[in-house]
Amino acid sequence: MFIAYSDASVRDGETSLGFFIVFEDKSEIRRRIVVRERDNNAAEAMALSELLAFLKYYNLKKGTILFDSKGVKSQLKKGSRNNKVKKRGRRNNSRYLPKGVYKVLEKLQIRTQLISRTRNVAHKVCCRKEFILSTPISQVNRKYYQVLGTYKDYFMQQSVLDEYRKIHNNPSATFHEAQIDLNKEIWLADLVEDTEMTKVYEIRDKRIKVVQDTVVKV
Repeated sequence: MFIAYSDASVRDGETSLGFFIVFEDKSEIRRRIVVRERDNNAAEAMALSELLAFLKYYNLKKGTILFDSKGVKSQLKKGSRNNKVKKRGRRNNSRYLPKGVYKVLEKLQIRTQLISRTRNVAHKVCCRKEFILSTPISQVNRKYYQVLGTYKDYFMQQSVLDEYRKIHNNPSATFHEAQIDLNKEIWLADLVEDTEMTKVYEIRDKRIKVVQDTVVKV
């Protein structure tokens, strides 16, 4: 699966939207867009919208989107329940999300996940004003792991990143680096526990616990 981040930065009279995508073959795509919007919640929603528009245009399926806006996460949940809630006297940033966002996520088989601000690498994309080179779409290899018949891509719980950083003595490891590496280790590991909901893999005296489709503990 691909792993994507979206973020927005409103500062010094300028608002920047940014997204960053990492694919299975470690190809990377970055985009920075300057807009006039000054409301932070609206900008965060616009950043997600731009990322989704990009993914939809190129029909990039099967992935997870990470962002740090609780407001956007709340609106996505409301959208999934078709529950439109309006609060008097407060701006409702659901109007900044295009109609049918949740349907697009379902069609593209994309999961969204809230992460902390410090772990959102798209923030660096927002703040960098120089040109950032990306991999051309035509060179992205989405079939990188298909040659491995038993390879399965698992999502990762945010708390696992702290465990991964300690075990690997890598305090600067990013979310996507940890998720990609743990999935590779799972493919090489021995399955030592297997229940209906939970699997435990062991490799080099390290155990990786998976619940359904998510790595929850290392």
